[in-house]
Amino acid sequence: MIRLTVWLTTFDGTRVQAGEIVVADPDVQGRLRGQFRYTPEFVGASSAFALDPISLPLSSQLFEADRASSGVHGVFEDSLPDDWGRKIMVRRYGLERNEQRVPQLLRALGPSGLGALSYEDGDRLFERDEIPDQCYLEELQKLALEFERDANTVDPEMTLLFQAGSSPGGARPKVLVSDGQHQYIAKFSSIRDSFDVVALEAAAMELAGLAGLEVAQTRSVPCGGKSVLLVTRFDIHRNGGRNHLISMQTLLRADGYYTAGYRDMAQVLKQVSCRPVEDLQQLFKQLVFNALLGNTDDHLKNFSMMNDGDGWRLTPAFDIVPNIGQNREHVLHINDSFLAPDRNTLIREAGSFMFKRRQEIESIIDSVVQVVQQWKMIFREHGVPQHDVEILGSDIDQRIERIRPVIIQ
Repeated sequence: MIRLTVWLTTFDGTRVQAGEIVVADPDVQGRLRGQFRYTPEFVGASSAFALDPISLPLSSQLFEADRASSGVHGVFEDSLPDDWGRKIMVRRYGLERNEQRVPQLLRALGPSGLGALSYEDGDRLFERDEIPDQCYLEELQKLALEFERDANTVDPEMTLLFQAGSSPGGARPKVLVSDGQHQYIAKFSSIRDSFDVVALEAAAMELAGLAGLEVAQTRSVPCGGKSVLLVTRFDIHRNGGRNHLISMQTLLRADGYYTAGYRDMAQVLKQVSCRPVEDLQQLFKQLVFNALLGNTDDHLKNFSMMNDGDGWRLTPAFDIVPNIGQNREHVLHINDSFLAPDRNTLIREAGSFMFKRRQEIESIIDSVVQVVQQWKMIFREHGVPQHDVEILGSDIDQRIERIRPVIIQ
């Protein structure tokens, strides 16, 4: 049995004990049975809020975990990284195969995950890892490349990578760094890249901002003859406080293979957001932008909400790239289709986003189209190679053509 104390770092930097996770040993079929309960002190605090406003409402009841594969509720699994960070964790802590289940990973992660939650075995609270300074970027880039080539490589300097790389999510190599004032997720090129993904993401994020999306602040910096993308963390306050994060995958209770669409996320925003009108408009803009640029990797983990002290709201957009996987279909359906939408499909889908007038919908679509049409200039400014422009360009242009307003001569 595993027993984990769940701590929450509040907006002013105070750590409070929020509850406890208990997970029994796996049964003969490998399923895990887990439970969570808030502490009475947390439930009674005037500043407390539900860690998951849908599956874990703030109360004294005992909540059975809804994921037999992991034994914990999705909001806790959200604290863990995906492929890249989990490989780092397994190597860092020497975890055997039977020690790599979600509860053991949470225990190993401790206080070092993204967001506001920390996990401890018992009631002991350890300090978070010290985030390496940005001056170590080139060394971290080299170590990440070595680790990607051989996860079993023996290098005494790997300690620096383990310290910086065990909490960021996603499958691509990345680490956490700081410049003394802000913390960043630093994204590196991968040895498997056939495109300059760093330059493409930097360009896509700038385009998204120009199109009116609220986006995570990003900038690319030269490093060891390559570029590294620095993404400013929006889960951290400068006073040490934290914003609590929860993925749309968790809010929609989607696990494993799922079928979901943008309208499903819109329903969540109507139910949970403290500013639903603004968030729904932001989500619709991102839908239009993803459709135009070909961001087909629009899975539910790439959309999150955060509680920043004023209530739940959509986080800034992140992880936006063109169609580097050359996929015909989006992960999320748009008006029941996974294919690239046309203008009428977007207008029909907008019916789930609380718009009052068709004119308002068309105005948003046109404003995003107007910006995305500048993609070649923005790609060039960010140094996207001509090879990438030629391969991705026809897909982007075709998508724009399907959505741009029809001009009658």
